[in-house]
Amino acid sequence: MKFEHLVQINDPALPGVDWLTRQQLWLGLVARAWKPTRFVLGLEDAQITESRQQGNVTTLYRVLDYGPFKIEDTIELHEEDRTETQIAANEFCGDSTLTISIEEPKQGELWLRFHYQVSDAPNTGDVPGASSKEVEEVRKQAYRAADIDTVRMIRELAMAMPQQTPEPRKDH
Repeated sequence: MKFEHLVQINDPALPGVDWLTRQQLWLGLVARAWKPTRFVLGLEDAQITESRQQGNVTTLYRVLDYGPFKIEDTIELHEEDRTETQIAANEFCGDSTLTISIEEPKQGELWLRFHYQVSDAPNTGDVPGASSKEVEEVRKQAYRAADIDTVRMIRELAMAMPQQTPEPRKDH
């Protein structure tokens, strides 16, 4: 299954909503990578087993603990541009990728593009009483809801951070 959708971050039609900067949005995506338990419902623990830095790309190797099962993934953080998560197939899920990209079609108008590519787990059967199309639609709705929650959490984190303003220059 391939699925893609956009979530608007800064909307000029909603002047009452605080706008985020690209850096605030990026720091939220970085927080999601390093501390996913704050963002992912049902995730009990996450361990970073290794991290590497090459140029402007940080790669994290993680083990995500959902209680009854664990998933290993790799996430690449492409500085202030996108994150790419690769999940290795196991008995609970097939290979999958999630790319979250920051888009800015106009100065300051930020969007997040969520792009999913998901293979079914090799040992899963059909859901009784549901067509594959229905299961796929439920999955897409769950992804949308989780992604909107991610944006909500990024906003909360951004509003909790002290605003960085340059110190006034003092000439002697």
